[in-house]
Amino acid sequence: MRKRSRLPRSTDEFNLDVPDTQMRDSETCMNPWNGKCSNTDIALYIVFKGNRLPICRKCWEEISSKDIEWMYD
Repeated sequence: MRKRSRLPRSTDEFNLDVPDTQMRDSETCMNPWNGKCSNTDIALYIVFKGNRLPICRKCWEEISSKDIEWMYD
């Protein structure tokens, strides 16, 4: 059975401007499922509980390899 994570429809309305390279280099991973990661190799951003969070490559590999179906509420 797949675990389902629901995203609110309001996430479609967020302005997801990606910061310039200098700002990305100073950001650290904010993976909500791994509060200990401080990696600065940001691969992408996710919207989680209304907040845009930077996710590093290592954490994204772990998140994306799980059998989770993402859904909107």
